[in-house]
Amino acid sequence: MKNFEEIIAKIARENGTTPENVLREMQLAIDHAYDHHDKEAQKLWDMMSFKSDRPTPEEFIFQVEYAA
Repeated sequence: MKNFEEIIAKIARENGTTPENVLREMQLAIDHAYDHHDKEAQKLWDMMSFKSDRPTPEEFIFQVEYAA
């Protein structure tokens, strides 16, 4: 995987925003998915491990990439 910061910077440039905004929006989406997932998604969440109670965007992307 490319350097995570480079990917976030590219997404920000393409969307006319900042890397900080991209990361904030990603965290909001991850938090929403974590709080509102269905039974099928639980399998994916169970395969993940993260440093705190929820994954950061970087942890989530890294783990989803390798879980697929």
